[in-house]
Amino acid sequence: MGKRVWIILASVLTIVLLIASCGAESTSTAPASSTGPTTVAPPTTTVKPDTDTPKYGGFYNSFNPGDTNAWDPTQEFDLMGFQISMMNEPLMMGDWTKGPAGTGETDWLGAHLGQTRLLTGQLIEGYDMPDPLTLVLHIRKGIKWWNKAPANGREFTAEDAAWNITKQWANPLGNMKNFFGLAQSPTSVKVIDKYTVECKYPGKIGMHILEDLNRIYCMLPELYPKQTDWKFSLGTGAFMIKDWVPSTSFLFVRNPDYWQTDPIGPGKGNQLPYLDGIKLLIIPDSSTQMAAFRTGKIDAYGGLESDDLNEMKTSMPWEFVNRYTYGGSYFPQTRLDKNLPVNDVRVRQAMNLAVNKQEILDGYYSGEGELMGYPYSKAKGLSAYYTPFEELPEDCQELIKGENPEKAKQLLTEAGYPNGFKIKNSCTADTTDYASILKDQLGKVGIDMLIDVHEGGKWFMMKRGRTWEEMLMVWPVQSFMPHYLFEYVATANDSAVFKSWPETDAVIAEIDKWLGIDDSKWSKALKDVTPWMIRESIGIFLPVSYRYQVWQPWLKNFYGAVNLGAMLPYHNCYFNWIDQDLKESITGMR
Repeated sequence: MGKRVWIILASVLTIVLLIASCGAESTSTAPASSTGPTTVAPPTTTVKPDTDTPKYGGFYNSFNPGDTNAWDPTQEFDLMGFQISMMNEPLMMGDWTKGPAGTGETDWLGAHLGQTRLLTGQLIEGYDMPDPLTLVLHIRKGIKWWNKAPANGREFTAEDAAWNITKQWANPLGNMKNFFGLAQSPTSVKVIDKYTVECKYPGKIGMHILEDLNRIYCMLPELYPKQTDWKFSLGTGAFMIKDWVPSTSFLFVRNPDYWQTDPIGPGKGNQLPYLDGIKLLIIPDSSTQMAAFRTGKIDAYGGLESDDLNEMKTSMPWEFVNRYTYGGSYFPQTRLDKNLPVNDVRVRQAMNLAVNKQEILDGYYSGEGELMGYPYSKAKGLSAYYTPFEELPEDCQELIKGENPEKAKQLLTEAGYPNGFKIKNSCTADTTDYASILKDQLGKVGIDMLIDVHEGGKWFMMKRGRTWEEMLMVWPVQSFMPHYLFEYVATANDSAVFKSWPETDAVIAEIDKWLGIDDSKWSKALKDVTPWMIRESIGIFLPVSYRYQVWQPWLKNFYGAVNLGAMLPYHNCYFNWIDQDLKESITGMR
């Protein structure tokens, strides 16, 4: 289980995949926009749109590896509040009809990944851009807050939207300021009428389309200051919190007055949600998680390795979605703001050439993965940026593969380090086995890598505080937030290298120009810079392993799609339904 543990801890994205994993007409109005070699045969299962007629009733049973006390994104870091996305809706979200249930343009495993063409209106019907720095939001009419005091079923209005945008940008702990900084705060948020909001920004309008509209989960203004107590939680979403037993479980029940109807398939036009509710257990131990799935106590499970998958085959008659590689894998990235040998690109390339990546893939991952995990893996949602390994220039293929210690020694000699050097790699205990493999292979060309081990919480604080000394074993944000290029922005909180480059600055300028306006133009610019990224070698590129999602046969209209737009899970539950008769025939439970 070791490899899965450290991958799960990598980021909120992986928690999302672990929890629930992996031309249609919509009733929503979508905002306008323009448009390594595989070593193991893929599974034969093909995910197809569900043709069964949906039925109402039943509970979706799931789990989370950890508890939360984050109930208020205006006061806390809301990405840790996974339950918020069930109760409090964003202004926009991922379009269900663009996923496996409809056109199949994405699999909805890795969020929107910057593609506004995949989004649709949620609390808003759409937006206009009267000028390059202004968004005019059109609130969807008839959406009501839960029929519970103090809202008592009143309508969601422009005042609510404006209050949330202003309030959540003001939160010093929130993801807006943490990811994008105070300089990007709205310059003006103005209510025009009951259903219209005008927002003005200092720049980066595409970022605001994606973040302000897609990640601000709207809270009830008059509830404050009681919102931090879960008993007062109140939203517009499909599920309402009924009970929370800390460190044990959550219980959510169906909102009988929810506004949305099923946009596609046999249930098109049906009132959502189909489920009576969601039961969510807190299960930190992976063995207990798998046991709960095998006995039918939870309905879906992701993050499985191939060994886990084979073990599952002897138990319940589950189905699984095609394997996925979202998120890449941990790899050591190097600080380039200090007087270190790694400042020389030849040294960084030598480190890549010294490590036999195929050997790691075959041994550590038992062949279950791909050589190329950075800057993008072979995942459907990343297809706009991904260049297949065999289409890369020969020198880039060589850096991805490694296994050339002689050339590595030659480059080290040219850079002035014929006898190698020492470097410290800061990591967690869960990644030391991987780090030890790197240490052994780098040692063969004279590079002595000291493994600097930290407890997980301390490592995370060191990462967020950017206080590691030389090298950090870190998850690549490029694989799930490609449209921000954070790893190549010296001042970005998610840059492990502390350096910017003219090459990526030019791409960032192109992204700033077209993000949210024309997906095809900025995506091409990002894809075209891939060979440069590989040659620049900001870290030691490592293979990425396959992961699998499994679900019970009674969970319908699922497809593994869990990440509809932003990074909080469970929006898929708005559309899922339970075949209670089938479940009872298999388990004796309803």
